[in-house]
Amino acid sequence: MLEYFDLRAPYDFHLMLQRPLSRPSKLVAIDAVHASYSRVLRVGTRVIPITVTSLGTVHTPRLSLEVPNGLSEMEQSQVRADIRFMFSMEHNLNNFIQQMSEISVWVSLLHRLQGLRPIHDADLFESMVKVIIGQQLNLKFAATLVERLVYLGNETVEWKGHSLPAFPSTEKVAGLSYETLRALSFSQRKAEYVIDFAREVVEGRVDFDKLWKMTDEEVFTVLMPLRGIGQWTVECFLLFGMGRLDLMPAADIGVQNAVQKLYSLAQRPSAEAVRLLAESWKPWRSLATYYLWQSLVVAPTGASRVARQGSQPPNASSMSMGF
Repeated sequence: MLEYFDLRAPYDFHLMLQRPLSRPSKLVAIDAVHASYSRVLRVGTRVIPITVTSLGTVHTPRLSLEVPNGLSEMEQSQVRADIRFMFSMEHNLNNFIQQMSEISVWVSLLHRLQGLRPIHDADLFESMVKVIIGQQLNLKFAATLVERLVYLGNETVEWKGHSLPAFPSTEKVAGLSYETLRALSFSQRKAEYVIDFAREVVEGRVDFDKLWKMTDEEVFTVLMPLRGIGQWTVECFLLFGMGRLDLMPAADIGVQNAVQKLYSLAQRPSAEAVRLLAESWKPWRSLATYYLWQSLVVAPTGASRVARQGSQPPNASSMSMGF
């Protein structure tokens, strides 16, 4: 079953795919030639495969969504809402671009990354677990641990020539033992943090439906008391999991490196220096953060910019949410 989305320009799906392409994950299958993104979504008790494909250009963007036949109206509605959220379809970048263009060092970056939007996580449990796993680890090892956890879930769907695994359910993770994760090279504390968070959700002490209705400050109040969850964790959860627009994970090493490069600083700035600098980015600090992260990924050339606007997409190849 196919559905189509005509979107507000600028919207560069090819460029958005550079980030997951540079950090391969078994959860996602990407066809770089045709600019398509496939994965499994968890809807109620079912796991449903989806494929999103770019059919338009940066200035006339259009996406298609393909799902299996036979979904109920409720499932179709939920998948549609999930896709609109995941791929930032509701964002209007023009106000962000206009404001940031007033900062001279941002002008070339905004041009280079025109139409970039975040790809958000598929659900809040997956998002928090990935952020917890990523704490104090390099990107490659964090991705390895995520894949080992996914393997334990043992749920796969055959779809368009791919065997796509589903991120394990909250109940599945809550039922694991610390020793099981320790055997997969999780540290004792990391195993405890992941499994204990799943148990908090299963036992109702963390209610995702309520989190969606809270302010950023209220989400901090609910999550910060939990073991293994600090300020950086909640900031990245709000940004990637909840799509909030004005978060500033200033302690993130990737952000600090990107700020140093963009502003031609002699040394990497401190978290406090980044926060002070980012005052002029409000209320778009999340988008600014995402652009900074993306600036560290392989930069598009002039030739690839032309490709993204009409033919084929470009190739893409401590603590940071750069996954």
